Amino acid sequence: MEERRRFVRLDTRLEVTYTVLPTTKTQQAVTKGIGGGGICFFADAELKPGERLQVAMKLPGREQPVNGTAEVVWCEPYEVIGKAGRQRSIEIGVRFLEIAPQDQEAVMQHVILSLKPRTTVS
Repeated sequence: MEERRRFVRLDTRLEVTYTVLPTTKTQQAVTKGIGGGGICFFADAELKPGERLQVAMKLPGREQPVNGTAEVVWCEPYEVIGKAGRQRSIEIGVRFLEIAPQDQEAVMQHVILSLKPRTTVS
């Protein structure tokens, strides 16, 4: 299978809020992964491919959240089985439609810096 992503992805857990447009009800979520082209997050309810969202994501070390308009690309049930039992969620993949250049740059910089191996001084 050919990889179609244009951006590197980082598996990370960050706080995200999203609003399904044109509603005004804000939902809380946590990312599974981020990249310069979009995000994957865990949600409580299914969203339909093609739905548009207003998203805001908090990056570590950055006061202002990254804001943008995104489109749902895919949606799948997700289940984690652990010692405490099963936890069901919905995994949502979205691509950015509109994002300020400085916000996209902040996302890409966070991804690249997080993927870089850390050097230690002995």
